[in-house]
Order: sequence, then structure tokens, then C-alpha cells
Amino acid sequence: MIPPPPPRTRRRPVLILKLLVALVLLAVAGVLLAAWAFQNWGIYRFDPKASEPAQFGFTTMRVVRFPSEDGHEIAAWVAPPRGDRPVVIAFHGNFASVGPSAARLRPLVDRGDGLAMLVYRGSSGEGGEPSEVAFARDARALYDRLDTLLGTPIPANRRVLHGFSLGSSVAAGLAADRPAAGLVLEATFDRCCRWYTMRMRGLPMCTLMWRERHDVIDKLARVDVPKLFLHGAHDETIDIAWARLLYDAVPGQKRFVAYERGGHADLAEHGAIDEAAKFIDSLRR
Repeated sequence: MIPPPPPRTRRRPVLILKLLVALVLLAVAGVLLAAWAFQNWGIYRFDPKASEPAQFGFTTMRVVRFPSEDGHEIAAWVAPPRGDRPVVIAFHGNFASVGPSAARLRPLVDRGDGLAMLVYRGSSGEGGEPSEVAFARDARALYDRLDTLLGTPIPANRRVLHGFSLGSSVAAGLAADRPAAGLVLEATFDRCCRWYTMRMRGLPMCTLMWRERHDVIDKLARVDVPKLFLHGAHDETIDIAWARLLYDAVPGQKRFVAYERGGHADLAEHGAIDEAAKFIDSLRR
């Protein structure tokens, strides 16, 4: 006698398990794909409009072009110092462009300091794809060619690095790679992924952002120059508590200035540039 075939119902748990595993793998792949796409196209939102220094009242500043470490042609706005004054190598934030960002530092130029501000790839009329790796390459290229671009030698003890918001990651990375007299970090953060975790309502972006991380706290662990932190108590973009955590964690000589009425992008209105000027002067003593 031939035994009857096993009931089909016995196969259902296996099929359901396989289906669940497939759904989980598909969901994981979807999340990873979304994270990859976000890091490629969702982070950087620079103003794409091109401009010239004269539009912002600069008379000694000009636009220079030079190759980056990877051969890509990049640009910077540079103004030479008067005499032996220092040069501020500056990096602006996201959702901005080089013109207005250089203009907020114009009081430093007016008093005789030099200024060299990098034009990011994909911003201010420039081509190329922005990325943390590209910013680091371009920042080092600007630093390494600074003497030629300005037409005068600028020793490391006359180079001060300045970073605003996203630019603080670029400035911190450059300070870890090249010597400088000091570092100014304005409206900075400890890790960029923390901001996106908040914005994404708790999604673990510090796990999902494996490339465009901008971990300022890790970069500053390798920086031993004097540091000035400037932050607004009412900064709704980057909580001042995050900046204080960063400040407490980094080694070396440092100072934290909080502006009780300051927000994120308005610290110049509350005296931040004057504070930076005093810090720069203190490095020359």
C-alpha cells in the first residue's frame, strides 16, 4: 500500500519563514540603498550661484584657481595680509556660498589680516561633487599652495584656521594634517550624524552614515594648537550642549565663548568676529 503524501500544511511554516527572511533582507537592502543615496545627494545644499569679491566690497581679494590633490581644478578667494599680519584660512557652512561667507569675515581683512576661503565643489558656481574626502583634499591643496597663491611666504605660525558649522569639520581635519597657529570653530558640532539623527526623528544615522560622517571630535583628538569655540545659546540648528561636549572632550589649550542671544548663523552680529580677532592677536604674542 502506497502511503499518502504529507499534508501541504506542513510546508507553510517553512515558506512563511523564507518569505519573512526575504522581506527582512529586502528591507535592509532598501535602508542601505537609501543611506547611500542620502550621502551622495542629500547632505550638501550649497548655494550654486557664482559671485565675485567686488560684489561684497572687497578691493584686495581675488579669485584664484589651482589643482587639488586629485587633479580636479578648484578655486579660492584670497586676500593678502598687510605686512606680517596672519592669514585666516576659512571654510564656510552648508546652505551657503563663498561670497556672503567671506563677507562676514571682512572685518579681519579690513584690519589687515589675510583671508583665504575655499570654494567647495558643487557650490558658488563650481563643478565637481562635494564630499568629505574632496573637502579634505582641497583644503590641503589650498594650504600647500598658499604662498604661491598670495605671492608671499606665510609660515605656519601665521596661519589661523577658521571653520563655521560644516566648515568646522574641514578646518579641524586640516588642523590635524597641517601645522597652524590656532583654530577657530564657530557654531560647530561633535558629529554630523548626531544632527541628522535628530532631524530624522531618532533614525540611527551614526550607524547608517558610513562615509560622510564629519566626526569633528575624532579629528580634534589629533590637534594640539590653541582653539577658540564660539557658539550661540539659542542655536536651534546645533545645540550648544553638543558644542560643550566637544569642548570638554578635546585636549590642549582652549576657550569657549557662549553668546546668550546668539543663534546659529548670526554670531557675527553678537561679536564673534571681534572675539576671533582678539584670539588671533593673542597667538602673535
